[in-house]
Amino acid sequence: MHLFDSTSRRLTPRAHRAGLVAVCAALSLTLAACGGGKGGAAAGAQNTGKAVPGDTLTVAEQQAPPGLNPGTADLGFVDFTMLSYESLFYLSPEGKVEPALAKSWKYVGTGNTELSVTLRDGVKFADGTAVTADAVKASLEYAKKAQGNQAHYLTDATITATGPLTLTIKLAKPNPILPTLLTQSYGIGQIISPKGLASTSSLTPTKTSQGAGPYIYQPSDSVAADHYTYTANPNYYDKSKQHYKKIVIRIVQNGQTAVNAMKTGQIDVYKGDYTSAASAKSAGMSTVGLPVILQGLSLIDRAGEVSKPLGDVRVRQAINYAIDRDTVTKALLGSAGTPTTQTVIKGGDGYSEEMADYYPYDPAKAKELLKAAGYADGFELPILAATFVGFDTMAQAIAGQLEKVGIKVKVTAVTSITSFVENQTNKKYPAVSGGFTEEPMYLEGLDLFMPGSKVFNGFGSSSPELTKLFDQAAAAAPAERAELDKQMQEYLVKNAWFAPVAFTPVNYYVRPGIGGVKVSAGAPFASPLAFYATK
Repeated sequence: MHLFDSTSRRLTPRAHRAGLVAVCAALSLTLAACGGGKGGAAAGAQNTGKAVPGDTLTVAEQQAPPGLNPGTADLGFVDFTMLSYESLFYLSPEGKVEPALAKSWKYVGTGNTELSVTLRDGVKFADGTAVTADAVKASLEYAKKAQGNQAHYLTDATITATGPLTLTIKLAKPNPILPTLLTQSYGIGQIISPKGLASTSSLTPTKTSQGAGPYIYQPSDSVAADHYTYTANPNYYDKSKQHYKKIVIRIVQNGQTAVNAMKTGQIDVYKGDYTSAASAKSAGMSTVGLPVILQGLSLIDRAGEVSKPLGDVRVRQAINYAIDRDTVTKALLGSAGTPTTQTVIKGGDGYSEEMADYYPYDPAKAKELLKAAGYADGFELPILAATFVGFDTMAQAIAGQLEKVGIKVKVTAVTSITSFVENQTNKKYPAVSGGFTEEPMYLEGLDLFMPGSKVFNGFGSSSPELTKLFDQAAAAAPAERAELDKQMQEYLVKNAWFAPVAFTPVNYYVRPGIGGVKVSAGAPFASPLAFYATK
């Protein structure tokens, strides 16, 4: 999610920029879900009918992308590039990695440090030139150097074309989910043609796209920040995946405006927030979504550098016992929230059934732990929050809970993303009320809890036990990795590195006659590539 200088506890200018982009991307996703997300009744997929060829699909999003370069695209905007830039692999709605430009692949040997890839034969970019191993290598190397917020996934990669349609990616450190990171869901896996790479400054909303995807972006029929139009690519290798002649992505920030447009058939699918659920339902729309945005406290001063009490695991556990998650979730989020003590959703990477009720609401237990740690009279706890996405409201709700066990919370709410990022990393605040998108445990390690994840781990917390589990999981085979991921999550919960409160979802509202809008724990964001017309 972001790039960091691993030799320093402060962000470099480059890393700070990337970290800021990461938070912005996370917030763009959170804004699409927060204030809440899906209602409790939302599902993983809507009822669908028989697929038929479609004419025009119109999808609405709340935020406009800053550009259309997949090599630098933020996670919140990959929908705008995946239509026209085919990825090396495809992440299905069920969360399975499937062939795309690559027809086959495998890790070589053990340790997850070398990936061998074989490309499809006969595939062409939209400009008619062939998709070759050299072209894919050039695109990946560009993405690696382009300083996008996913570039660090390839930082230690050496990419070699071993034949016209074969290449290897060798890594200095194990990466067990590299194929997932090179799917359409992450911009770096969307391949840019040699022509596009020759002029990356032209990968903008004013120029035609330069990929090999099922659609071609049409600037003449688009207006940046208003609507983006894509037409079927005549050179695409698999016409069965071109479900429409044309796809239009509109920018609609107001949920009620979007629902009104859906009623009149102007919008088919809307990626929005839970406040639109009631009106969408009354208008006959179906709702699809999973709770994937986590809100709560990050107890980042785990060594007690600024707040000595937080250096004691019993104090951090007391904070968790002191929060009535059900009450806070219902009060702030209603049926849109799902209470949690974990940083992953049920069914997701590392989820532990044993940890599901590890911290029941128990203020007496919280006081007992505080007394045992030497804080029977409580202590003062500064918390950083922000005035966007409800982080400050969540902080105040948590403050009210902690006050009941003697912890006096002082919430400082900032009004800018820049200030929010800086204050998470300057060791001024020992705890942060924020949010982040649920990810596979490997990515959570990189982005959230390993020492290098500076934006969300501002004090550089480390644990030999946790690092050992992370390194073992990164190099492990899938079956073994699942158990190690679970052990990492259990470590985080038992040692109270966080005080999670609730997950909120991203919602997709869908008109009748549209199928393929589906999400799962392995693919929590619906892909417009999968949408199709129904009979």
